[in-house]
Amino acid sequence: MKFRFCGDGDCPDWVLAEIHSNLAQLTTDQLNELGEHTAKSILGADIPESDLSKIYAITKGSWDAPKGAIACLRFLLTSAARHRTDTAVFGTELQQLGLPKDHTATMCRLLGDYVQRIRATLRDNSLSVNQLDSFECSIPKNTIDCIQLKLGIQNEIVDGLPRKTSHTVNLNRNDALLLLNELKAVRDTMENYNFDKKYSDEK
Repeated sequence: MKFRFCGDGDCPDWVLAEIHSNLAQLTTDQLNELGEHTAKSILGADIPESDLSKIYAITKGSWDAPKGAIACLRFLLTSAARHRTDTAVFGTELQQLGLPKDHTATMCRLLGDYVQRIRATLRDNSLSVNQLDSFECSIPKNTIDCIQLKLGIQNEIVDGLPRKTSHTVNLNRNDALLLLNELKAVRDTMENYNFDKKYSDEK
């Protein structure tokens, strides 16, 4: 069966499984709260674990349920936004997948409230896997010809949840200069590429 919010393709099996075993088991209030957190995380906000604990009443044990639900909600909202799915069509298709009517109404409201901002975020981040948040370059002590790069990443998916992370990379000075030159060449290519002309030519 083909679905508009999936780009007129099949719904992934894992999404279908999460809808039945996870999202459909939440109350509408729980789904609404989790959906709000998920939509805001798509836009760059963090999801506090304390809020997830309240929604799922978790004190100990596995975080698989909230992680699976968030991944499913992220897919549903971003895919529907990416494929410009009307909320009425989105609701009908979710019910066809087995999501209860009241839950479907909650998802349609979330899509209506956040769709424009999600599309803008997807467009801005379309060429990035993980968004670069900060960058520092330094020369470590007691090293020869070595440069240390510290990269701050926003919304990196760690254990199923979006996090702000930091990574440290040590490079040989010559390798760092080569990397810098290659990045400049890529930047120049991107700046000189006329996306508007390409898009108009393809119509």
